[in-house]
Amino acid sequence: MMGMSVMLSSSSGEKIFGGFQKFVDPLPIPARIVADGNPAEITITMDQFTTKLHRDLPETTEWGYNGTSPGPIIEVEKDQALRVHWRSNLPTTHLFPAPKGMGGMDTMPGMPDVRSVTHLHGAVVQQPTTWSSVNTSSDGLVNSDGWPDAWITPGQEQITDYPNPQEARTLWYHDHAMGETGRNVAAGLAGLYLIHDDYERSLNLPSGDFEVPLLLQSRGLNIDGTLYYSTDIGNEFYGNAATVNGKLYPYLNVEPRKYRFRIVNISNARTYALKWVDPKDQSAGPAIYQIGTDSGFLENTAVLDDPTDPNSSRLMMAPAERADVIVDFTNYAGRSFALHNNHLDPGDAEIALPQLMMVNVGTKVSSEDTSSLPMQMRPIERMDPATAKTTRQIVFSTMNMPDGSPMLMLNGKSWEDPITEKPELGTTEVWELINTLPDMHPFHIHLVDFQVLDRTPYDVDAYLKTGQINYTGPAESPDPNEMGRKDVVRVVPRMVTRIILNFGPYPGYYVYHCHILEHEDMDMMRPYEVVAPASIGVHASHR
Repeated sequence: MMGMSVMLSSSSGEKIFGGFQKFVDPLPIPARIVADGNPAEITITMDQFTTKLHRDLPETTEWGYNGTSPGPIIEVEKDQALRVHWRSNLPTTHLFPAPKGMGGMDTMPGMPDVRSVTHLHGAVVQQPTTWSSVNTSSDGLVNSDGWPDAWITPGQEQITDYPNPQEARTLWYHDHAMGETGRNVAAGLAGLYLIHDDYERSLNLPSGDFEVPLLLQSRGLNIDGTLYYSTDIGNEFYGNAATVNGKLYPYLNVEPRKYRFRIVNISNARTYALKWVDPKDQSAGPAIYQIGTDSGFLENTAVLDDPTDPNSSRLMMAPAERADVIVDFTNYAGRSFALHNNHLDPGDAEIALPQLMMVNVGTKVSSEDTSSLPMQMRPIERMDPATAKTTRQIVFSTMNMPDGSPMLMLNGKSWEDPITEKPELGTTEVWELINTLPDMHPFHIHLVDFQVLDRTPYDVDAYLKTGQINYTGPAESPDPNEMGRKDVVRVVPRMVTRIILNFGPYPGYYVYHCHILEHEDMDMMRPYEVVAPASIGVHASHR
């Protein structure tokens, strides 16, 4: 039944929206662009448009790619080269006012209000090896990684070359402009990118209508259907409503058979803990079988939300994490299940969003289900820390600006400070991610995949006083669904999280950062340089 519309405020300043019926709109599936040829070439536009986020709401103005948000699903084959022209048709005035706080980037005289640069998250791309080239904002510049300072303005285009050398996996693209990432993504600039290969096809996974993308995004929604964004960059943007594939609380009709879901958390700051739940009696629905993560297939399928195991873990997804999962609805004909989220960040007073979408299971199948649910995929060799050339420490901390506002930093440095990480091309390193802060940070490194080694509790107070790490307990192994290759890792409070990574295949300038977008915009982002062996010592003057 429709309820009355109300608008309240939470202690975090987010607006609580109500007044419409959930699960009345079908889940939309983004359009697909299948790259043709090798090399292939396409043009994607960035646009402002209006759309219906919900049946009972007025038209909403938002931004997106090719006139939709999320943008089209781009699909390529392994080793199929693709050039994309990202053309900005955006207006010169932003959809949202510039937030206060770190705001120097948005209020600096002469800085355009609308600037954008697209990053393909998880891509392996070649970047310039000279500082003057990578740091240039220029119409038509080949800026394949989406360097944050090489933004374009309305009427210009960014050119990217994606060689796609990786095995099958789920990537996604989004804006990455310096100081603008948070409000540009909140406006709608995000989309899905899939790499396929023969091994993926050999697994006989559910496909066609039975392979469904689920892009989860928390949005800020006013009572009149307009969007809002944070007024202070110091507040993580959690929103007050959730869209799946751009629709508020949709439903999906499924058959009693196996489905493959490509789940991506494209939210600015919100983490999800997911489970299928029967809304009538709150009983557990079907298990989630996770077969892949950020950077491709796992070796062993991780069983989550097992209804026969009360201690079974939910599917945890921090911002930018991906989960390739199979759900078997065979034994659930005639039932409905909500995709339920019970995650709330302690201390942030974010608004609970417990139900994201509804799945209605039919009673018949349109054809025999001959797809497979693999419990083992091909082996993944675990990297040995003994092979690491060096171990680096990356400290997550905060400092106060002259006006008293906090600024989040990595190793106490801002984006503009000189580069301090210059790994040698082809070498392996261990990075110790030291979280001195009370909240979790999803940490992303451009160019490379990594493996999570462990997490170990330590004495934060002692570290802040002395700079020495005193461990307070044994190392904890990664979760089963973290045992593959990753490009985002949850850096949890009061822990040292260790990852191991090999740098390549290209030299050049890349980025690492927290993927809470407001933290990234507050300078919890740093450049790094992969240095060719013969060039070591040559780049001392850079940055």
